[in-house]
Amino acid sequence: MGSSSERGSWGEAAQELAAALRRDAPLPSGALRRLLVAVEGEPPAGVWHPTGFVVLTLHADGRGALRLHLWPEGARELGAPCWPVHDHAWHLRSHVLHGEVRSHGYRVDDDPAGDWRLYAVDYAPGRRSCMRRSDRRVSVRPEGPRRVPAGERYAVAAGCFHASRVEAGESAATLVVTTITARAHPWVVGPDDGPEAVPVERPEADAGLVRGVLGQVTAALP
Repeated sequence: MGSSSERGSWGEAAQELAAALRRDAPLPSGALRRLLVAVEGEPPAGVWHPTGFVVLTLHADGRGALRLHLWPEGARELGAPCWPVHDHAWHLRSHVLHGEVRSHGYRVDDDPAGDWRLYAVDYAPGRRSCMRRSDRRVSVRPEGPRRVPAGERYAVAAGCFHASRVEAGESAATLVVTTITARAHPWVVGPDDGPEAVPVERPEADAGLVRGVLGQVTAALP
């Protein structure tokens, strides 16, 4: 996250919002405005997720984290490779602040005859991680996508496979709270014949791009 002074400028608001979102309660409008205005003025370092959105971590503690996920309408940086179907080692609840997100669920079953393979994600210090091929061959079946517009929410329990998408040429932003579980690591669905290890570097996002999306969000606040 940013410096201690930056954390102080939105820390209390972030904790208030995280508690409300974790309870699935309405977001306090005053805290949300304070947070977004402060973050737009001095955004923390954002990093590109391999599936093409920017992650800003606003608060983290022993229970989990509060983050902003931003999809700019212009070019987005994708991982190489980009394998979008994944689960989490934590519970996730996402409140759409701006735009529309398509939340896709997937049923993933262990299957010796399956066409896909699970890769375990190991996180390293900084912006690096590594996807390691496991011996788990799986079959994958899409479950109907859900369109989630601004003002609505979706939740993904730990261990449930999903992918979140925003159409090219559209922008979107979500406020996300995570809740830590005892699960060891997340999984990504990849090709059966992929490499043993796939290193991933998450590049830092341009601060001007981050401010641009945040400006759209704050402009749409009631």
